[in-house]
Amino acid sequence: ADYMASMFIGDFLIAFAFLGITFWSGVFYVNKKISADILVLVIIILTVVDLWRIDARGAKYHDNPEIKNQFNTPEYVSIIKSQNDKEPFRILNLKQDGTLGSYNQNSNFNAYFLLEDLFGYSGIKPRAYQDIMEVVGPANPTLWKMLGVKYLVLDQPVQMAGFSNIYNGDKTFVNRNENSLPRAYFVNKVEMKNNLEVLNLIKANGFDPKEIAYVHTKNLTVDKPDSTAYSRILKYTDERLQLDVNASGNNFMFFGSTFYSGEADYKLFKIPAGWKAFVDDNQTEIFQTNHGFMGIVVPKGKHKVEFHFAPSSFYISKYLVLILSSLSIIGIVLGIFFERRNQKKNN
Repeated sequence: ADYMASMFIGDFLIAFAFLGITFWSGVFYVNKKISADILVLVIIILTVVDLWRIDARGAKYHDNPEIKNQFNTPEYVSIIKSQNDKEPFRILNLKQDGTLGSYNQNSNFNAYFLLEDLFGYSGIKPRAYQDIMEVVGPANPTLWKMLGVKYLVLDQPVQMAGFSNIYNGDKTFVNRNENSLPRAYFVNKVEMKNNLEVLNLIKANGFDPKEIAYVHTKNLTVDKPDSTAYSRILKYTDERLQLDVNASGNNFMFFGSTFYSGEADYKLFKIPAGWKAFVDDNQTEIFQTNHGFMGIVVPKGKHKVEFHFAPSSFYISKYLVLILSSLSIIGIVLGIFFERRNQKKNN
């Protein structure tokens, strides 16, 4: 808190100083005390200094043993990583001892060790995922199975159906969920229900996520997959997912990543946002499934399935800023050119 307060005060004072320098430079220019070249040079120098100052914040290294000790690898992380899982999975730390990464002190701590945490999403997660945390809560076997929560970290030994114990420590116990599903899998059938109905079904452990998936916008007719159907993840990054898929019919595939698709409504216009799905490079519709996740229909046969997170709003903003920045530079150059030309004419 002290660091943030001092940074805020420092930024405020520097911004005030820069504003004062810019203002008086403008006054001197209007009163013909300095040339346009000097004015532009002052603005450029102030801009570069400010950008360099902000950019350098992340480049400073402070060797603080106390901070280092906070990120010593916990024993449960070492145990889980020693399992050498090849497919994506999630963990859930239900310890009540207040240690970093535990239920009451999560802070997305486990992301530091590149472990996906069911309870570790940031404050800017999609609203649908927050609904699940508020209505269902993280301690739910159906949710664990559906989203591939493979390991539970506990502070006491607990016997649960479908779980096997893989580690017993003094204050740490790790159980493996033998029923956890992969990140992408085919379901046997699809039904349409509203969001609240699905949330309550998950909360009550009222369905098997491998048997049925629930969509919210339209009725879908799909085939039950047979033993030849499969989905294998080939590439898994934050913004790009690639799968090798074989569908035995018109099958429905559930993907356990948070749903963010459709259009961003900016009142005057709408822009495509979030995830896009492709089957053999042909875009296909992503259905909001089981309230907060993704599902697509895969036609019969062997296919390459890809999910891309490439919101048009990001690229439109990116190129708009680039164009406007270029126009600003061109405007400055033209301003200097015409100013000098006018000075030559006057002379």
